[in-house]
Amino acid sequence: MYILQYYQFGNIKENQLEDVREWFYQKCLEYQLKGLILIAKEGINLSVSGSKFLLDEFLKECYRAPFPLQPETRRRFMPSDIPPYKKLIVKIKEQIIPFPVEIDHKLNEGHFLKPEEFHQLMQEGKAVPVDTRNYYEWEVGTFKNALAFPIRKFRELPSKMDWFKEQYEKNKDKVIVTFCTGGIRCEKVVPFLVSLGFKNVYQIEGGILDYFAKYPDGFWEGECFVFDERYSILPNFQRGKVQPCELCGQPVINHRCVRCGNVQIA
Repeated sequence: MYILQYYQFGNIKENQLEDVREWFYQKCLEYQLKGLILIAKEGINLSVSGSKFLLDEFLKECYRAPFPLQPETRRRFMPSDIPPYKKLIVKIKEQIIPFPVEIDHKLNEGHFLKPEEFHQLMQEGKAVPVDTRNYYEWEVGTFKNALAFPIRKFRELPSKMDWFKEQYEKNKDKVIVTFCTGGIRCEKVVPFLVSLGFKNVYQIEGGILDYFAKYPDGFWEGECFVFDERYSILPNFQRGKVQPCELCGQPVINHRCVRCGNVQIA
């Protein structure tokens, strides 16, 4: 069992959205894939699971889709030791990543660090990792000595600029490196920060997951929360120990839900 994750920013016309949605839905049925695909005028974000052969064939078809995916766009294949999705959902949304500020993606140019470059900076003590995920995600695990945006939801991030400016000023002699699970959230965070005048700000290309693929024994501490039936994974991509809350579905850590506080004894 494998997972294909893929995202692409690019304009989809309003009158194309339903055709694009229907195309991806039918192709997923044809190739027996389950997962979640979000489609919006700003682009597409998909995570689907199936056999490696069928995912490869599906991806070939995607290059000929009504909104054709580009081979060089961000994508990854990951193994999964359990079926990560129970069903197929293909939705049209306002945004593939909800964010309250309009983003100029051209400002991302020159602000990506490959996992190898980030790892080298960490070894040299020159990087300050900044977690852009929700609070319950970094409660499960994060990079060593990482700072974390104090947010409950990603859309709250622009309201925390006083916090970020304070951290930025404290670490002017180091490289500020934002990160998220697969990289897509940072594709909005970094150009937003650059638009505000912050200079020495980068993101890990491919996020935490691409770092895991290179450095399963690197600078990660704990597990990594994921939005599927695994709930968390280890840096070697094996399923972690985090279980969902029986009331709200969010992670339970040390027998207590990080969201609603429900005490859950296994």
